Amino acid sequence: MSEESWFFALNDSDLKEGGMEFFRVKGTPILLIRKGGVIYSLFGKCKHMGCRLSKGTFSDEFVLKCACHGWEYDIRSGKYLGDKDEALELYENKVEDGEILILL
Repeated sequence: MSEESWFFALNDSDLKEGGMEFFRVKGTPILLIRKGGVIYSLFGKCKHMGCRLSKGTFSDEFVLKCACHGWEYDIRSGKYLGDKDEALELYENKVEDGEILILL
């Protein structure tokens, strides 16, 4: 099993409040969201059909709705709201020297 490391994702100043940014770290699709001053790091594709979640919208404060077929996820837990056993993977993040880093 490989060891986890911190990887650069984005400059902190580039992720605005209420904003979403999609990118890849080591080939993994990641979605960063800043809500209420907190940065959430989630797997960036919908579990249903693999659509990019960055094209979605917030249907309420912490619920991200996929633009393709309407699947809804709580960004705080990654849980799909239609099935308690389905969830997006969450990734630990930190801000260091003005950069957002992701642990993978």
